[in-house]
Amino acid sequence: MVEEEIAKRYPEQQMRCPVHLSIGQEAAAVGVCAALQPTDWAFSGHRNHAHYLAKGGNLKAMLAEIYGKATGCCGGKGGSMHLSDQAAGFIAATPIVGSTVPIAVGAALTAQREGKGRVVVVFLGDGAMEAGVVHESLNFATLKNLPILFVCENNLYSVYSPLNVRQPPNRSISDLAAGHGLKTIKADGNDVQEVYTTASAAVQELRSGLGPVFMELPTYRWLEHCGPGYDNDIGYRTDKEFQEWKKRDPLIIGSHNLTVSLETLHVNNIRQEIEDDFTAAISDAFPDPASASLYVYASSNTSISPPQKDTRELTYAEALQEGQDICLERHDNCYLMGLGVPDPKGIFGSTFGLQEKYGIDRVFDIPLSENAMTGVAIGSAITGLRPVFIHQRLDFSLVSIDQIVNQAAKWHYMFNGTMKVPLVIRMIIGRGWGQGPQHSQSLHAWFAHVPGLKVIMPSSAYDAKGMLIAAIEDNNPVLLLEHRWLHSVKANVPNGYYSLPLTGCSRVVEGRDITLVTVGYGVIVCRAASLKLENYNISVEVMDIRSVQPLDFNSIIKSVNKTRRLIVVDYAESTCSIAAEIIARIAEQSKEDLYSKPVRLTFPDHPCPTSPALSQGYYKTAFDIVLSVLTQFDRASEFDTSSYIAETFHDQPNPSYTGPF
Repeated sequence: MVEEEIAKRYPEQQMRCPVHLSIGQEAAAVGVCAALQPTDWAFSGHRNHAHYLAKGGNLKAMLAEIYGKATGCCGGKGGSMHLSDQAAGFIAATPIVGSTVPIAVGAALTAQREGKGRVVVVFLGDGAMEAGVVHESLNFATLKNLPILFVCENNLYSVYSPLNVRQPPNRSISDLAAGHGLKTIKADGNDVQEVYTTASAAVQELRSGLGPVFMELPTYRWLEHCGPGYDNDIGYRTDKEFQEWKKRDPLIIGSHNLTVSLETLHVNNIRQEIEDDFTAAISDAFPDPASASLYVYASSNTSISPPQKDTRELTYAEALQEGQDICLERHDNCYLMGLGVPDPKGIFGSTFGLQEKYGIDRVFDIPLSENAMTGVAIGSAITGLRPVFIHQRLDFSLVSIDQIVNQAAKWHYMFNGTMKVPLVIRMIIGRGWGQGPQHSQSLHAWFAHVPGLKVIMPSSAYDAKGMLIAAIEDNNPVLLLEHRWLHSVKANVPNGYYSLPLTGCSRVVEGRDITLVTVGYGVIVCRAASLKLENYNISVEVMDIRSVQPLDFNSIIKSVNKTRRLIVVDYAESTCSIAAEIIARIAEQSKEDLYSKPVRLTFPDHPCPTSPALSQGYYKTAFDIVLSVLTQFDRASEFDTSSYIAETFHDQPNPSYTGPF
């Protein structure tokens, strides 16, 4: 009745968001959700109105959300495709096909660790069974024996594409799921009693710890994929097929099994409730336009804790290991995962001994499923855990870009601040020894472009430990990009707990004549250049960005206003780079005239080649910086080319670095 009213009113053009209606297949939602407890968690994708209402979601809040009102369940930020009522146990729905499934699996990981018998249900369609991330999720759920029920509403079509053009005709969806080793069951998706009975038995098994279950429910949607109308006339399905399914209307089938008749008075009361909630939703106020910028980032209760003075030295990798160790000790809800985390090499020494100390439930290896595992991390984060996900190369994280950009970055915002995503993703940047085009990218500008992500790049062991601890304790998704060549660099690292701000440039060298702004491994190179420039009586100020997002531009402009010269050394491609962003902001905001044009020293705009003969000159060296600085002062002729002698090969930071990584 709710969706019939939506379809009736939609042409009025006041519901200014897409709607995907469940009329014809609502028995699946009702039967499954009736088998759940209020404390169980449900997730959904398309056609989520039925799931939301069947789980007990607030109707008025749903309608207000569809109308884009401030009283909507997402404050107008989500619309029909993003619904949430955590009080009812309906955690969330998102519209990217299959992408909610790994998030639900992550919530099941949380439920398993709680040990309270909570069950998680995720609704998906037949089209989602063609998405790789769904199969990755089924694999992990089975591997970890998680309490999750996968409910596939097989309505035969993905938009306008019938099942037989998307999947082989001699294979069923249930058989496909069974290949992952989990139990599969099937019921008539239009018979609410059969769905309820079958789901109840499955849920009881899940509460007993018997592992995940996949449930296939054949059914049929009456209306178009997106919108309020019928579309049998456009040729992708026949009216004959539609009429055959219409005879199997869930309301008709269900009426044969009802033990209590639906009295006219009761139906009228429901109709009046729907009418009242529509009226209220329409009359409610729209959100204040100023609220559009709220909840991009979650507030954090992290208290910055300055360290005690200490003279001991650790490598960058050892500092990361110690920071993680401290957080695992302090926070029972913190865990680490990633390919190779418990391996003998321990991610270049940064995870040594942690599995032995905290066990395989809190420090563990993962399947080769970066996309799903990122979703798992998100799902566990929004339900109370603090995951740290580690990639041995930044490039590997690109497989999970949907989960990072569409889910982690936007979750807090699109659900109007009701959920936080305290997630850290460590990404290691490769360089040298033939890392080549797919193992050496530094895409910090990419990630900094996405609202909702924090992107940090500490350059010292001291910063790495303090900023990692702060990142783990932060309530936002934080990407920690660490250059492989920094792992062996030593610095003073105080013992014990301390945390550092996830923002703020650090002046690592103070000077008066020119500002070098850089990040990550560029700090090492700029320091070396500043020492060489002392021979030319040029005083260099080196600013370490540390945090790419948020960017502390005030510190940069203050330094540039002092020196009146600027070179940005950015170890990434030039076009659309952070270097370009900084120079653009200087041009827009600086009130001081510069003595010379600002310069960016970056990679050339082509991928890093593998051969040392081709990669020679790809990375800017201290001597490149020296020459660029001298050029700023019209003193390039003084550059001493005889001093251009590298201490080691250009693809090695030092002689001890001998590959393969």
